[in-house]
Amino acid sequence: MANLPVPSPRTATVGETETGGYENSFRDALNFLLNPPICNATQNTLQTLTTAVWTALTLDATVVDSYGGHSNSTNNSRYTAQVAGWYMAFAAACFASNATGWRGVRLAKNGTAFAGAATEVGTNPTGVCTIASPSAIVFLNAGDYLEAYGFQNSGGNLATSVNSDADCSLTVAWIHT
Repeated sequence: MANLPVPSPRTATVGETETGGYENSFRDALNFLLNPPICNATQNTLQTLTTAVWTALTLDATVVDSYGGHSNSTNNSRYTAQVAGWYMAFAAACFASNATGWRGVRLAKNGTAFAGAATEVGTNPTGVCTIASPSAIVFLNAGDYLEAYGFQNSGGNLATSVNSDADCSLTVAWIHT
């Protein structure tokens, strides 16, 4: 039951007989609330990030996408809202081992970063460095998109890392109109 509209149940009037349409409005509302838009997209293919440049992370695998807001091939860094409302979102970035500089991950709406949606950390010289953004609540109109951006300043190009338990990802869930 994907791509259900946000329900807008009507109000019954005094003396009104319940009709099939009226009853269906309750069914539709319940179906939407049981199947809201959610998406979790991850990175299965390494991506090279240029030093000192925030870069949209490519996400070429979809774990779940209940409303078709993510494509693994076209604009695969994006989750595009199919339904307007408030969304909870967070991202993770995973970098190859490198002892120089720091790493960052942030969320961006329509290509623009917003306050409170970034994390920056020092490096891990002996292993991969995985960091998560803070959870963010953001309003999206239908057609607005969210992206996860990664940052590294090692002094040269640095690849992301793809592991069985840590990788770059973007998770988005509709929570409210």
